[in-house]
Amino acid sequence: MKKIDYCEICKQKLKYFNYSENTSRIYLFYISEFLDETAKICPSKLISKNFQDYLNGYHFSSISQQNQIINSIRFLYKFGVGRKYDKVSFERPRSEKKLPKIIEQKHLLKQIEQIDNLKHKAIISLAYSVGLRVSEVINLKITDIDSKRMIVSINNAKGRKDRI
Repeated sequence: MKKIDYCEICKQKLKYFNYSENTSRIYLFYISEFLDETAKICPSKLISKNFQDYLNGYHFSSISQQNQIINSIRFLYKFGVGRKYDKVSFERPRSEKKLPKIIEQKHLLKQIEQIDNLKHKAIISLAYSVGLRVSEVINLKITDIDSKRMIVSINNAKGRKDRI
């Protein structure tokens, strides 16, 4: 099989398992990149050493990227090539423990007051006061806001979780 066939198999499996569009796009990008790098070897003939050598030679820009690449290659190995990865052990990097960046309240309120467009001001104020992610603001519907009970329902947020 060619690289395209394995990417297509992975694409179908990602869709079947209902992975998000962003995750699917990222996985397919890294799977394609890995298959390009190991083009001399048929994907069904790849062994754990090939995967480990690839990871050892990769220059990761962050721990998050490293985890994405490991997940992508594992997905290819399990669902694209159809092997169990009981003999393959990809070590995970230690996660970074960063403190959140806190915006001074006075500064933020001053910035919001300077917004002339009422719609933009309302969106920014809601996002800040409720703690919404950008994707949650984009997907928010009027029916998700219960002004009588002062509740905002966030449906299908990150990790496909709902929250109030």
